[in-house]
Amino acid sequence: MTSNSLHRLALVFALALVAGIAPARAVQFRLLAWGSYDLNLQFQNGKGAQELAVFPKSFSITYEIPQGPIVLFKTVEVDGKPQRQTACTIVVPPEIQQALVILVPADDSNAPYRKVLPNSQGLVSKEAALLYDCVVLDNSPAAHPVGTIEFRNFSRLPIAINIADRQLTLPPRDKTQVPITEGAKRMAFRAAAQLENGDWKLLSSSPLPISGAGRVLVILRDRPEKSSRPDEPNIAIVPLFDWTPPPSPEPVAPQQVSYRR
Repeated sequence: MTSNSLHRLALVFALALVAGIAPARAVQFRLLAWGSYDLNLQFQNGKGAQELAVFPKSFSITYEIPQGPIVLFKTVEVDGKPQRQTACTIVVPPEIQQALVILVPADDSNAPYRKVLPNSQGLVSKEAALLYDCVVLDNSPAAHPVGTIEFRNFSRLPIAINIADRQLTLPPRDKTQVPITEGAKRMAFRAAAQLENGDWKLLSSSPLPISGAGRVLVILRDRPEKSSRPDEPNIAIVPLFDWTPPPSPEPVAPQQVSYRR
């Protein structure tokens, strides 16, 4: 073997070792539906297809994938046979290891096939979308600490919030966090939206239930349906309770690289 061949072989071996030492980036994620619930989504988790359950008023369980992107799909009927149809491709930014993915219904007219087959329990979510866009949020305890309420304003209007004697205003697309009152079962809460003419309209004056939640995410968003009164803000307040935040994911063990001459 020539010296050049030995040099190339050593270089390939060194690169293989480096690739073997670098751990894969495991990603934990939970899902939240922006529209109707969906029981027909699946993803490939490395061992096979795993069914998902997604709801609009509660977090899904925590799923994990060795590395991204996360491709959600549905099983549809094509010429009398089952076939996978991609519903959403989720790219989680590299700095996020624990993601909350909000699934927003997309334009179903772009879906080539429309007959969704039942899941393993024989269920079909008839009101669910065929295709989704997504919003990816950092759901880690570092980004949203235990013992706090996080407000996120996804509506088109500024929102004024009064929570346990704290007053704040959230512009559209903004967020803020406030501490949970220790031992509280509920916290005094009022929210109002500023209309385009400058007037403020009350959205809610009901106390916010806490009752032992480790952390709470409150989403303020425009309702998909149009309001019957154009002078009223059509904004939904969606509180989501996190009783036990998911543990930080462990890196996948390095792959072992064997060498043979």
